[in-house]
Amino acid sequence: MLALTVANLKMMARNRQTTFWALFFPLILVVAFGLFDFTAAAASDVAVIDRADTPASRQLAAALDEIEILHLQESPAGPEAGRQLIAAGELDYLIVVPPGFAATGADGADGADGPGREVAPVALTLGADDEERNQLVAGIVARAADSVIRGPGAADAPQTLVTERVATRAVPYFDLVLLGLVGMGIMTHAIISIAVRISNYRNMSILKRMLVTPLAIWKFFAAEVAAQLALAVVQALVILAVGVFIFQAQLAGNVLHMLPVILLGSLVFLNIGFIISAWANSPAAASGMGNVVSFPMMFFAGTFFSTATLPWLLPYAADALPLAPMITALRDIGIHGATLWEVWPELAMLAGWVAVTALAAIRVFRFS
Repeated sequence: MLALTVANLKMMARNRQTTFWALFFPLILVVAFGLFDFTAAAASDVAVIDRADTPASRQLAAALDEIEILHLQESPAGPEAGRQLIAAGELDYLIVVPPGFAATGADGADGADGPGREVAPVALTLGADDEERNQLVAGIVARAADSVIRGPGAADAPQTLVTERVATRAVPYFDLVLLGLVGMGIMTHAIISIAVRISNYRNMSILKRMLVTPLAIWKFFAAEVAAQLALAVVQALVILAVGVFIFQAQLAGNVLHMLPVILLGSLVFLNIGFIISAWANSPAAASGMGNVVSFPMMFFAGTFFSTATLPWLLPYAADALPLAPMITALRDIGIHGATLWEVWPELAMLAGWVAVTALAAIRVFRFS
């Protein structure tokens, strides 16, 4: 028994690639979870409509832009357009700076609220149901407006801010996760299954033998990819059906518009699987390498929670991962009812990933 155990340990040690990925994979998960700050407040998307266009109003916008939990977005065409964005869930808060904000009186006399100034309240439109977050943002905007009007040491003044609420459709967390699980399931299956399958074919010399058969090698790979794409569509439909009919998920969009997103995303991950299979020296190593690629991407692409709490430039790097545009497009279509042509930026990113990974797969692929 002891001799067999020692022999097995020696065999594992000789297969360095499999052992390395077996040990390295848990470390990747530790790093992935460690980078997220789960105690940090989530950032809110805020747009500012500056109707005053004065140094004071620009100072207010600059002050809000420096606040970490506020992400300033492009200004909408007007207040009504901003309210529609809030109602659609595409914007959290809208701030309208009125024409009379911090205006100097015509006679130049000192007003009650400062030298020669009169207060025109800033309008804050909100739609979130999180009252604690609403109070936090309202307090931040009020203090910023007071600071611009009266100076940094000013106390809050109610008349500097008025609020308005817009009814929004609350998106359940399960609905968000469901669309993320569609992308995650397609990614993990495509990468790991094709990497293990091709690696196994290579170890059994099946790929090498195909080169001397009448079958055109491109037909073999085309059939393999076509079968995987068909399976990806079935996989996505099954996940969505379970989520909708068993767990009552609400999908506002057309499922047919999701199919091109699913097919493009699946192509990207199949190409990544081909690349991994070229580097792996065994099916076990291919499985380990596939997990190391897919599992961190699962978390960093926003499958389960927002990546806004990642430090430094990592949120922007996470958005560049191929799973991120796929999940974003699926959520825009499934939750917000977007059409296929409205998610063209995500489709363009996926198409770019298809081209890059296909070229890399062709370059590194080997038959033996």
